[in-house]
Amino acid sequence: MKKYFALLSCALMALTACENNALETESTVMNPANVNDPQKVTLTFSPYEQEAMTRAGGDPTSIATIATRLDVWLYQDGQEVQAVHQTSTDPAFGSLTVTLDKRKTYTLYACAHKDTGAATLQGGIITWPGAKMTHSMFYTQTFTPAETTTLSCLMQRIVGQFRLETTDPVPSEADKITIAVDQAPAAWNVAGYGMNPRDYTATYQGYNLNQDGSVTLSAYVIADPDESVLHTVTVTAYDTAGQPLQQRTFDDVPLCNGYRTTYRGAFFTDAAFTSTFTVNDWQEFDTVEF
Repeated sequence: MKKYFALLSCALMALTACENNALETESTVMNPANVNDPQKVTLTFSPYEQEAMTRAGGDPTSIATIATRLDVWLYQDGQEVQAVHQTSTDPAFGSLTVTLDKRKTYTLYACAHKDTGAATLQGGIITWPGAKMTHSMFYTQTFTPAETTTLSCLMQRIVGQFRLETTDPVPSEADKITIAVDQAPAAWNVAGYGMNPRDYTATYQGYNLNQDGSVTLSAYVIADPDESVLHTVTVTAYDTAGQPLQQRTFDDVPLCNGYRTTYRGAFFTDAAFTSTFTVNDWQEFDTVEF
C-alpha cells in the first residue's frame, strides 16, 4: 500500500536587489562575475513539517529540531555551480542566498540530516561520513530564476525508522546497546532510491533512561519509498567488559521510507514482544506477537 510520506516544506523565492539583506553572506553567495545575467535568489527551508515519526502531523517546528545539517547543491547543464553546507549553529540555518543567471535552468538538490559531517554529492550519489544512518530528508527540483520567483519545496524522508521500546528496566551493568541491520543501503541516488547496501551497526552508549528505567532507541535505515523491505535486525546489550548481557534477533522486520516500525516488550527478561508499523496518521499494519 502506497502512502504519501512525511514532508518538510521549504520556500524558494526571488530576492530583489538589496545590499543590506541579512541572509546574504560570503559563504552562500555565488560570485556575480561568473553570471552573465545575475538574479539573486533566496532559498528558505521553512520550519514546517507534517509527519508522525516524531510528533503529531501538522505541528509546526523548526528545521533545527529535525536536522543538524543542511547540504544544498545547484547544478546547471550537469555541472555543479554552487554548494552550501550549513549546520544548526549557523545564524541563518535553513536559509541562504545565491546569485544565478536568470536565463539558465538549474537543478536543486538538498539533503537535511543529523550526520557528524556534511554529505557529499558525486555522480548523482549522496553519501554521508558517519558510521550510521541518521534521520535524513531529500528534495530536488529543476527551475529557471526568470520564470520562478516562488518555489514550494517539500522534502521527502528517505529513511525508515526501527524503534526499540523496552518495557523492563535496563540492568545497571549494561554499558551499551547495539542495533545491527543486515544489508541496508548506505547511499542515496538522486533519481530516488537507495543503493550500495551493507551490514551496519548503530551503537548507543550513555543513553537516557525513561522514568521506569526502560529505554527507547531508534535506528534509521534507507529502505524503499513505496513498499516495505524485510530486514534482519539484531539488538545486543553489553556490559562494561564488552560481554553480551542479552541479545535478540528479529527476523523479517518490515522497513519502509517514512514509516516507523516499533518493537516493544521486555528485552532483558523472557517475555513476548510486539511490533507495530505506523506512518503519517498513525494507521497500523498487522501487529505481530512472538
